[in-house]
Amino acid sequence: MTKKEPPVEPVMCKPVGYRGIVIQAISLMALWLIMSGHFDLEHIFYGAVSVALVIWLNTRIRAVPLHSGECIVARCINIPRLIAYLIWLLGQIIKSGFYVAYLVLHPKMPINPVMVHFESILPTPLAHVILGNSITLTPGTLTVDVKGDNFVVHALTPDIEEDLVSGEMEARVGRLYLEECTPGEMCTNVCLLESTREAKKRIQAKGDQK
Repeated sequence: MTKKEPPVEPVMCKPVGYRGIVIQAISLMALWLIMSGHFDLEHIFYGAVSVALVIWLNTRIRAVPLHSGECIVARCINIPRLIAYLIWLLGQIIKSGFYVAYLVLHPKMPINPVMVHFESILPTPLAHVILGNSITLTPGTLTVDVKGDNFVVHALTPDIEEDLVSGEMEARVGRLYLEECTPGEMCTNVCLLESTREAKKRIQAKGDQK
């Protein structure tokens, strides 16, 4: 008779702390008031109910581990650094927006799209999400695929691609969680790709090696 394997204990992630809940509530309520433009009691009441519902759903979702067994909430984010990062990101969005406008309005339209693959050393899945969304929010770049530590990004020009893989944005995201994080150690195994199909094959090969 074959031995039965013992049942695998389900992984339970730590719930979100009170500090995180308070920060979420303040941020979401501020966003609600800014977007609605109304500050009367009725709109504040509906906003408070909506914020409470979103926080409740987020708390339940974050308590469930990902398919890989990792927990979304692994480390506390540094709030002062987050504020500084958002200000920096806004500046990058504005700067990149002007550059993309220049490319589009230029008579020769010097656009030469490239696909680039790189690996990230960011510490948490949430940090990967922040980086992927930051790349997409910045005009001229688009996060095509994220799988584990592997990113595939589309860039309008090689110059934009080189700026991306310099590691500056990834380092700033890493500093939200790590004490020290330099651009030189980020964006490893950089490789230019010819197509999305090649990108998927490369990510699949990386997964098979692990």
